[in-house]
Amino acid sequence: MAITPTPTPAEPKHADQSRRRRSVSLTGTSSVIAITAALFAFSWLIAPGSVSGSAIDSLLPFAGILAIAAIGQTIVVMLKGIDLSLPGMMTLAALVSSQYAQDHGSILGALAVVAVIAVVVGLVNGIVVSVFSVTPLVATLAVNAVLMGAALAYSGGTPTRAPKSVSDFALEKTLGVSNTVWLAVLLVIVTVFATGYTTWGRRVVAVGSNERTAGAAGVRTGRIKISGYVAASLCYSAAGVLLAGYVSTPSTNAGTSYLLPAIAAVVVGGTALTGGRGNIIGSAVGALFLSQLTQLVLSLGAPSSTQFLVQAAVIAIAVGVQQLDLRELSHRLRPRKEAS
Repeated sequence: MAITPTPTPAEPKHADQSRRRRSVSLTGTSSVIAITAALFAFSWLIAPGSVSGSAIDSLLPFAGILAIAAIGQTIVVMLKGIDLSLPGMMTLAALVSSQYAQDHGSILGALAVVAVIAVVVGLVNGIVVSVFSVTPLVATLAVNAVLMGAALAYSGGTPTRAPKSVSDFALEKTLGVSNTVWLAVLLVIVTVFATGYTTWGRRVVAVGSNERTAGAAGVRTGRIKISGYVAASLCYSAAGVLLAGYVSTPSTNAGTSYLLPAIAAVVVGGTALTGGRGNIIGSAVGALFLSQLTQLVLSLGAPSSTQFLVQAAVIAIAVGVQQLDLRELSHRLRPRKEAS
């Protein structure tokens, strides 16, 4: 009697794919670190003032805030989406945390209110995108408009000074490094673990890579998408609160200037806009790269509007590099070499 061979278990294949993803992630991380180091060296050559001690001290807190926002955007991009509600969530979080703490005298209460708002915003984004199948670009852009209007209405157009405890935390240093940077590092560690070593993270990758296949495999894709947008909104709200503390009196459009840099940091960090593959560490380093690049541009005397053109150029170049399939290119060139 013939014996039917036992099918090969799927786990080794998944393990091999996981190892490949980690290998690609490490390669992307090393690349963005090298590029960032080269930028700092170049800055030292042409504009030494942009890498002086005082310049770095003022740079790092904003880089940390941008990194926190970029981490949230990375999670959404891994799900093959884009979140344009980042500016509205950051602005609303900055204004609400300041105004609520002043009116009620409770910073913990203010942080709780901001967290609840972030969860609600994330739920709305996720439900509209996953349940009603609205394009993420359109859905989150509409939510951002609502958030900006709510922020303006809540503040009455007059910003309030951030709570002293939040300002002290954002401005103080631990071991010579800004607390904002330490918080960004902590968030990077937590997010790397969550996306790379948990069931939730594997499902995020699966949904971002191929939502239909993930659904056929039993993954509740809608829940994963919603949870991703909630996590992103919480990151934006944390960035907004820290921004309010650092600048003391946040403006009514405090988060607007963070949208393009956050997306640029994600792309420069090696996260593919096609979904699935993500690089949290790369996004954080990309935030440092973008922050220094902006500081260099401004230190050279260029107008502030130039930084947006530079950021757009960085996104275009990074996306173009991602589209290059080096393996396919090498395969195409190999027969020519052999023939010659």
